[in-house]
Amino acid sequence: MHPSSRFQHNKKTFVRINNAIRAKEVLVIDSTGKSLGVLPLQEAQLRAQQQGLDLVEVSPNAHPPVCKILDYGKYKYSLSKKEKDSKKGAVKLKEIQLHVNINEHDFLIKLKQAEAFMAKGMKVKFNLFLRGREITHQDLALNLMNRLIKELAHIGQTEQEPKLAGRNISLTFIPLPSNKRMLKYNLPELEATKQKQEEKEKQKEK
Repeated sequence: MHPSSRFQHNKKTFVRINNAIRAKEVLVIDSTGKSLGVLPLQEAQLRAQQQGLDLVEVSPNAHPPVCKILDYGKYKYSLSKKEKDSKKGAVKLKEIQLHVNINEHDFLIKLKQAEAFMAKGMKVKFNLFLRGREITHQDLALNLMNRLIKELAHIGQTEQEPKLAGRNISLTFIPLPSNKRMLKYNLPELEATKQKQEEKEKQKEK
């Protein structure tokens, strides 16, 4: 049984266990997944205690609340693992700022950044804010966005067409499937990194 019978929580999940459960009656599921029906709280707590386990409130908003007899430590670990797995599956979004009068060197840097992000499976969103009189040069901004679409076609595709909202134009790319992605702007750096990794592995083998 968990050493503390009080209210257990972390930053995102709040779980009542054992003596912290407030309901007078609860629907109990035993450690094998079998429903024991609705029981008085004290009886449910006693059954958990007799098995050396915890009574964990898993559905506090149900009527009556649903409680499971289980090992709270293992239950908490399972919740944490599910949360981590869901984060791994989520696609990260990186944002890159542009200026309508960006020079060629800086534009190349933005392309390299976007390519590096998409090579790792991340989405990339370009934002271009039109300042002052630049609002009259929407055509230049759209041409810049269309150039991005062309220059990054080897590694990503647009999630939607360039979109103007007020003074901001945005364009979001999603990476191509990993077997279709190609590198164009990051080859020298990536090759150098690969060589360093290979050298380290050889040194470890020695």
